[in-house]
Amino acid sequence: MPRFARLFEAAADTLNAFYQTVADGSIDALMALWIDEEFASYVHAGGAHWHGVDQIRAGLVAAANAHTLPTAIEPLDVRVYDSLGTVVYTVAEAHRLPEPLAQPRMVYTTYVMVHERGEWRIAHIHASPMPEETASEFAAKIRHGQGALH
Repeated sequence: MPRFARLFEAAADTLNAFYQTVADGSIDALMALWIDEEFASYVHAGGAHWHGVDQIRAGLVAAANAHTLPTAIEPLDVRVYDSLGTVVYTVAEAHRLPEPLAQPRMVYTTYVMVHERGEWRIAHIHASPMPEETASEFAAKIRHGQGALH
């Protein structure tokens, strides 16, 4: 196996850690996954744009307080594009909100991971709501137990 094969698997570990920290509700653990640079950016599915780790933290805290931060994210379809120092994930996701009876919000999210000091870190997230027709198709497949890729 080539040496770099494990390198890209580790980027998936960072994405999985992101999903887990969202479920745990820990902003500190979530922020530990980000690159330590001011060029980090996050476009929230609600439309907010946050630049730099301080603004990202403040935006996530505000979203959590407003109950617009998901309590769980379920990846439905994952595509991976990688190069030596960067991995990009494009993911169709179901975002579960704090309200127990609310339908999941269907979102397309792009994650950009960079390899920094031996670890994969999040440099950018861009999330946007799926068009209603596409979201309905994903939801119907999930309800019928077909999974997202059938």
